[in-house]
Amino acid sequence: MRRIHAFAVLFAAGLVGASLVSLPAAAQSVDAGSIVEQLTPKHKQPLTRSLTRSFTTQSAEEKADKQFLSTLPTRGLRIDQRKKLDEIVKKQELPSIDITINFDFDSDRIRPESEPDVDELGKALSSDTLSSSRIVLNGHTDARGSPEYNQALSERRAASVRNYLIDKFHIDPNRLVAIGYGEERLKDPSDPEGPENRRVEIINLTSS
Repeated sequence: MRRIHAFAVLFAAGLVGASLVSLPAAAQSVDAGSIVEQLTPKHKQPLTRSLTRSFTTQSAEEKADKQFLSTLPTRGLRIDQRKKLDEIVKKQELPSIDITINFDFDSDRIRPESEPDVDELGKALSSDTLSSSRIVLNGHTDARGSPEYNQALSERRAASVRNYLIDKFHIDPNRLVAIGYGEERLKDPSDPEGPENRRVEIINLTSS
């Protein structure tokens, strides 16, 4: 099995204040076509005859995993559900792409300069190729603040991206699962307060 990739949307925090003048929106850094291309599920290679017995077991396991993924609630996953999801994601081959999304500091508000990229993501998820894919949005923070606060902030940021895609692109809410991990999964543990840790990781659950 090839190594799994995560589809991660990273964001950097921006300081805001009542007297801060808004900066002009930046040009988009990705386009819907390239997102579709990189997120299109790849067909699995056929197994050889010598793996027939293994194939039977894998097929049963994959069927159970698909059932689990299809019935995931869109919000408020229990710890055991998150753990099961993590296990499935680690053993499956999933297409991925990284996009940068900026949020206001200590906020779940998507900054205007990031909206063009989120719009391209929305167009990609609305395309014929990806229109049936189920997507997980995992919110992450850095290690500043209490674990409890960071957990709540990560959930709000994941939900913010989800709501934007639903409201503007009318994507079926059942396709988008928002989860918060807080500071639990630092992207760069050597710099726990670094901006690379503040991100929304998005995973395409449809592998075939």
